[in-house]
Amino acid sequence: MKNKPFTLKTFLIISISTLFLNPVKAQYYEQDVYSATKYVTIYTSDFIVGKKILNNYLSNKKCEVLNQEINTRTFEVSFQLNENLVGSLDSTLGLIGYITSSTQNNNNNKLKVKKLEAELEDNTFKLEKMRNKFKLDSNANSKKNLEYAIENLEENNRRISRNLTQMKENYQTVFVKVTINDELSTPTNSKISFAKMPGVSYNRLFIENPKNGVTENLYTGYNMKYIFTKGKSYFQIGVLKNANEMSKLQIYDSLKANTINEFFTFEFGQDFYTRYFGRGNRKFFNLYSGYSIGGAIINRWNDQNARFAAFTNLSMGVELLKTKHILLDVKGSYFLPLADINRNTRGIMVSGSFNFVF
Repeated sequence: MKNKPFTLKTFLIISISTLFLNPVKAQYYEQDVYSATKYVTIYTSDFIVGKKILNNYLSNKKCEVLNQEINTRTFEVSFQLNENLVGSLDSTLGLIGYITSSTQNNNNNKLKVKKLEAELEDNTFKLEKMRNKFKLDSNANSKKNLEYAIENLEENNRRISRNLTQMKENYQTVFVKVTINDELSTPTNSKISFAKMPGVSYNRLFIENPKNGVTENLYTGYNMKYIFTKGKSYFQIGVLKNANEMSKLQIYDSLKANTINEFFTFEFGQDFYTRYFGRGNRKFFNLYSGYSIGGAIINRWNDQNARFAAFTNLSMGVELLKTKHILLDVKGSYFLPLADINRNTRGIMVSGSFNFVF
């Protein structure tokens, strides 16, 4: 009767451990038993088609799905994949949408197996010695301490044996977790990523309908441009001056003197990268579109009748060079003052800008 608690405790430990002793299927959260682990996050503009493409791949390659979660915005699946199929998986995932992150960590399981086998051999030797000592020991307290030590060692050996079995079965198996996000519901950048990029831009405004005594046909100037998010959002302030020099005689002419000499502008703008042409992650030739809104103080040659007018710009451009430290881009836009003189002040603006990380 004295040994009954020991027998009952041992029975409970063995019974519980058998629930996890099935070596045929490795639990998906025990990722260290695989030859490698791979995590991929994708944003797709067609969520339903994206799910279908991945499910068809898993079915065709007979991949074992370990865990799957789905809601209206996200589809997350964990599965086992033969390491020879990693290349085909990457090609398939590229068809779903834009891959925002993809990481793969390789596990040196052969070395781990050797270490675990050595640890199991040492533990087995220690366990045999403890069992023999337990049989010969007559001290109750000493036997109780040995009893706990034996239980812990036996449990440790079961864990090692389980991991060894799973590692040997998964020498060429990769654990993969793919997360597909609905781009229309969940934006690529859920949090604003701030930047500090001051710079300058050069602008040429070609007036669409210049009118004698109101505007000239061309205005040029510079802006101080400050990009403050990686999105990218920016502020800029600058001036557009009449590119046609006027003689003193012309300035004193009443009609010419009333011609707009400059636009002093300040504005806020945002640019948006296209979904299908690199999304702003390429080093060269990132296509984007954007807008800006702001105001202009309109001055004339005779410094009289100065006025203020709000304006907006709709633009398309391309980043010629984009690195971690500099940004060089050009764009074309339509400059539209929101005032009664907009017919003679609107036109096409061509700009080039240079910004750098501060």
